[in-house]
Amino acid sequence: MNTGIGDAVNLGWKLAEVLQGRAPEALLDSYAPERRAFATRLVATTDRLFQVVTREGGLARWVRTRVFPNVMPRVFDTARGRAYLFATVSQTRIQYRASALSEGHGGGLRAGDRWPWIPAGPGQDDSFTPLSQRRWQGFVYGGPSAALGDVRAVCGRRGISVQVSPWSAEAEAARVERDAFYLVRPDGHVGFAEGRLHPDAVDDYLARHCTPAT
Repeated sequence: MNTGIGDAVNLGWKLAEVLQGRAPEALLDSYAPERRAFATRLVATTDRLFQVVTREGGLARWVRTRVFPNVMPRVFDTARGRAYLFATVSQTRIQYRASALSEGHGGGLRAGDRWPWIPAGPGQDDSFTPLSQRRWQGFVYGGPSAALGDVRAVCGRRGISVQVSPWSAEAEAARVERDAFYLVRPDGHVGFAEGRLHPDAVDDYLARHCTPAT
């Protein structure tokens, strides 16, 4: 079910952008490569697990009756094991780093990664609240600068808001780089990331993938 929902979200926002005139039709070409890469890994993993569970023979029976019941509960009783299980089942580990829409990096985050949750600061929204708009949005954690003003102007010409929040320990823990610019897609994945603000680079990316300038 999660896979089907992921497919629908990935295709849905791209169709909406194109049909509403906010992106070129070429945006739709990114759907198949992004989702096929994930589907290939999922099928391969599922097939291997299915073969282990259903295979005949003494070794397969030993794995089913001895290894799984005794080892797996201990693995998932650890914090790391539970985190891995949650990320796998929820599919929040999915990333699109190899996508044609993914460009750049800032800190530990690369374009294509899922935008992380960062708690709200005083008078600020948390990093997930703006995503409910299902639109391209920019994020900066740091202080104002002339370059940031230029980047906001570039985004503003295309109706894209940029949320600027004070730098915090929570942002650092989320692998965000101070004063870096992150352009997040409507599905919550980073499309463009840059540690040093270059308005022309942002403008070039938007011209190729997003809304036309006004």
